[in-house]
Amino acid sequence: MQVHFRAEIAGLRAIAVVSVLLFHLKIGGFEGGFVGVDVFFVISGYLISRNILSDVRAGRFSIGDFYVRRTRRIYPALIFTVVATYLCGALWCAPDMFHDLAKESTHALLSISNIQYWRESHQYFAAKSDELALLHCWSLSLEEQFYLLWPVFIVLAWECGRIFQIITAVAIASFVLAVLVAKADPLASFFLMPFRIFEFGIGALVNFLETKFRPSTFAKESISATGLVGIVASVLLFKSDMPLLEAAYLLPCMGTAATIWAGDQTKAAKIITGPAMVGIGAISYSLYLCHWPIIFFARFIFGDEAANSPPGVLTVTVVTVAVATAMYFLIERRFFTSSSKTLSIGFRKNAAIFGPAVLSLVAITHTTFLSKGFAWRLPQAQTELAHLQDFPSGRDLEAVNGPVAVQLVGDSLATQYLAGLSLLMKELNIHLEVLGGAACPILNGVKLKALRREECTVARDDALKRLSSTNLPFIYVQKWGYYDDATIEYDFEENIPSSKGSFAKLELALVRTFETWVANGHRILLMGDQVYAGCAINRPRLLQGPLLHEPQPPCPARTRDVVERSTAAMDQLLSRIQARWPDKVQLLRPVDYFCDENCPVVKDGVWFYFDNVHFTVAGSHYMVTQSEDVFRNFLCHASGADRLRRVGDPDYIEVLMPQSECSIPY
Repeated sequence: MQVHFRAEIAGLRAIAVVSVLLFHLKIGGFEGGFVGVDVFFVISGYLISRNILSDVRAGRFSIGDFYVRRTRRIYPALIFTVVATYLCGALWCAPDMFHDLAKESTHALLSISNIQYWRESHQYFAAKSDELALLHCWSLSLEEQFYLLWPVFIVLAWECGRIFQIITAVAIASFVLAVLVAKADPLASFFLMPFRIFEFGIGALVNFLETKFRPSTFAKESISATGLVGIVASVLLFKSDMPLLEAAYLLPCMGTAATIWAGDQTKAAKIITGPAMVGIGAISYSLYLCHWPIIFFARFIFGDEAANSPPGVLTVTVVTVAVATAMYFLIERRFFTSSSKTLSIGFRKNAAIFGPAVLSLVAITHTTFLSKGFAWRLPQAQTELAHLQDFPSGRDLEAVNGPVAVQLVGDSLATQYLAGLSLLMKELNIHLEVLGGAACPILNGVKLKALRREECTVARDDALKRLSSTNLPFIYVQKWGYYDDATIEYDFEENIPSSKGSFAKLELALVRTFETWVANGHRILLMGDQVYAGCAINRPRLLQGPLLHEPQPPCPARTRDVVERSTAAMDQLLSRIQARWPDKVQLLRPVDYFCDENCPVVKDGVWFYFDNVHFTVAGSHYMVTQSEDVFRNFLCHASGADRLRRVGDPDYIEVLMPQSECSIPY
């Protein structure tokens, strides 16, 4: 079925894609450009529902024909975008980055990008948006999931004879759920299709407004103008971190619906139906697909300064429009048609064409993922450098025979010491046990208020249970500044205000927890506040691929005085804890050892930081080397004098090591 051309819809598409483009180019004043995606969703809901309803009323609707149209409309340009992005990754990306890009490519081809980005957003070391070359495919995956379910829903609702009421009810339910879910998991309401159905539903309901209500000319003018003002206001005034964003989504959505309802004959509509706007609207799908990979690789290859400068922005814009135009004429128009000739090919034959193509590409991208980004593309020296600039993990801890003699307790800042401690523990023949979890406070009575609350509660309970079963010494490391009164709940002092930047709950929890640990016979090496890098680290840019790209610029030097002032308040709090049990608790302040006059971020071309907070393998080695005397003394005491107590067993195991292997006397 041929849909009547709607010029105002082409204009709305132009507004939507230009808004997203300006947002991703970081053009000032367009911080709300992300709402262009919401405009697209409303348009899709309107057009798809209109087509389905028209065919259902005429008795000619076919699920197979619907999927043929959608497949031919979406997949050719998508496949081209993914393949081109993958090839750029093969040329310019180091293995770790190429590994992530291959995973993105697989999910984009399978239309599950939004689900995967949502899942990975809960991971502590989730990649940032500027590290994901196909991030924009989340909205396309969500839309494809909508296309999968919506025709069946419309047909069933039609059979019930209450289609308007059912769509309205589903849209309201989706919106209410989005608002409720956003309180616990904002990214779920952002990424997942059920919580965006209301936007498609708003578009679908315009079809019924057009049938049941015919506003006067004056009313149309008012509706059209109000709708466009709502969209433009959203683009210019919204911020990505604004509160109650889910409710605010209604403004651009209702604005889009109002503009469509009023039609293309109003004075306001004429503003967006000129040849330029209609032309941009025609290529909007290709423009949306190619814009982010082009921006991403422009910044990656040439650097942010070059890509974000006025000449760089102009060049990126021109290239993006040129590529999108070529994609439209050479790819989109070759495949997207709703003629009877195309539909006569049939669902099975179209599946036979696109299915093997997509699955073959998925096999390639997934193989790339499983092979860790084809590390053979680079010389061995690059692989070794990549490891030095990676985050420490269990593989950096060399196995040592014998019982556990010391424990490492805390969050991800504890894990970062694994690489540095490994060689020292191997030399002293000490086996280490790691307890805790990333971004989790290991403290009695403390829970996070954030997303990882349940996961961290389990990690906390497991760690505390294990500590209660031993009297082993342990190294205790936490990202102290993260656990302020606004971030944690403290079971024992509920009357403490949830003040951001105040650490009253943390100090009380530390006192109660250390009382238990000291009474249990533990000795504790308490690590002070972390020395931060003081700048953003773009991990993919730390390493070169087969072709060179602009490296991460050096971070501004941070002097020791500046860092000491930033860590002073927390280190004073920890000093008060140490002073309560001076014979059982030792405080090691990283700033005293990591910093000389300045605190290094990169040295001899090797980065010491994985991000603004965490050490790399190289940084871990540097920190432990600088403070080796403290660690060695503590570990020697552990190896020579402490005992592992078994629950329910009155006996104990002696863990002994020749004292001569310790350079510092007991």
